[in-house]
Amino acid sequence: MEKHTKTLIEIVNHIMIQHPELTQAIRDIAQQRLTNVSSESDLNAEFRIAVAKWFQDRGDETLRLDYPLTPDSIVFDLGGYKGDFAFEIHRRYGSFVYIFEPAKAFYDECVQRFKGNEKIKIFNFGLSCETTTAYISDEDNGSSVIKNNNENCEEITLKQFREEFDRLGINTIDLLKINVEGSEFLILPHLIESGVISKVNHLQVQFHTFYPDAESLRNKIRKDLALTHVEKWNYSFVWESWSKQ
Repeated sequence: MEKHTKTLIEIVNHIMIQHPELTQAIRDIAQQRLTNVSSESDLNAEFRIAVAKWFQDRGDETLRLDYPLTPDSIVFDLGGYKGDFAFEIHRRYGSFVYIFEPAKAFYDECVQRFKGNEKIKIFNFGLSCETTTAYISDEDNGSSVIKNNNENCEEITLKQFREEFDRLGINTIDLLKINVEGSEFLILPHLIESGVISKVNHLQVQFHTFYPDAESLRNKIRKDLALTHVEKWNYSFVWESWSKQ
């Protein structure tokens, strides 16, 4: 999702929480937006419609947090940012959460936020298809190793998902959340080809339109995912969720 759109969603969700009396008005605006763009036929139109419907359905407050988790569940949070998702999941279910955040500033913020909580583990590296170093842009919640033309880039460490999964000695990931600004197109094929995807009970992923040939690559990944998982809900290029068959 583009940075400005992600920021807008965060602002709207905050307003809806702080001022519930405005919820219906916001939903009406989202419905009008959905109607206005429904005649477009390109990928941008599909994305705009999905964003409007996501607002309307209050997806960040409902769908993103609704999984059959317990205090014994293991959740992987790829692209932990400031720890908001990890916080909400742990608050609701008491699950173990592994946060993978390669950007030092966001990692430090998560360390301070969850200090003393032994069930939330934080790692200052990202997971990818190979172990390497990379450069991530400094664009707040849109920071990316794929779209890193920003001059203020930070060198980060990436580790191969399969190797780190084995090193941690984990048998099953109950929920894998992926929001890594384009790198999902590298991670998911690796998970599928290595067989690790069969160890994931639930997958929540955000695909990004700026990745080269994003639409066809996403379609290929979705086709491969369907061999082991079932789509539970889908807002194209906003968020989608899959559960193991």
